[in-house]
Amino acid sequence: MSEQTSVPHITCEHLQTLKDSDLEHVVIDLRDFIEYEAGHIRGAKSCPAKELSTNIGNVVPDKEHKVVVIIGPTQDVDIEKVHQELDDLGYKNVEVLAGGFDRWCEIAPLEIEPELIERTPEEQGFVGEGLTDVDPESADDDPQFS
Repeated sequence: MSEQTSVPHITCEHLQTLKDSDLEHVVIDLRDFIEYEAGHIRGAKSCPAKELSTNIGNVVPDKEHKVVVIIGPTQDVDIEKVHQELDDLGYKNVEVLAGGFDRWCEIAPLEIEPELIERTPEEQGFVGEGLTDVDPESADDDPQFS
């Protein structure tokens, strides 16, 4: 049985209330950039764990800010190392998101980037009758004039 970690954690529900409030905080996503690009918490800043010591000062210049850290599935010992590294760098108000991004996905509403949502012909600017059968991407569906 593993020893209980002493690293402060924040629940996803508490982070949601924090995001909905005016309290200043910074959410840092330590997952690899590819994982971050595949999906992340709105407003979270990417700083892969392997670049933490060299980039955190650029990502969070104010060491007084409340920092919420997202770490992928990992062991408590790794979470403790990240927390200790941030503490050594001068970040004293740090909490780790309990359950990580996977848990966030369970409670937060799904947000999809607008450019990834398929749009109807009307939403793309096509007008006229009979457009429901027209595929604007296909040359074969050009209107025929008589």
